[in-house]
Amino acid sequence: MARKLPRFEPVGLEEGRAFWIKYRGNPDNERMLLELAHGRQVFGELEAYFGSVRKVWEAEKLGQLVALEKIRLMLMQEKTRQGALAGLPPPPDRNEPDDPEPALID
Repeated sequence: MARKLPRFEPVGLEEGRAFWIKYRGNPDNERMLLELAHGRQVFGELEAYFGSVRKVWEAEKLGQLVALEKIRLMLMQEKTRQGALAGLPPPPDRNEPDDPEPALID
């Protein structure tokens, strides 16, 4: 299983555009920002496909599938994170102390 990422503020659309303008010409930064945009497009496609699968599942009256519900919740959480939460600092996790600032590597 992948290592859990530390909590961080999501990059909003306007901030991503500002980064694109600011770092235009730096191939590494451009590639990273394109990867971010690509990932968000993929999430959008997955959300559309999920909606199709869910409609068929419900039409067939197959009951509630836990995996479909989990995927739905994950997609909703990511959509909220990308939109409404962008620009807001993440709330502190009640079970974990705040992470210290990462050390800069020289």
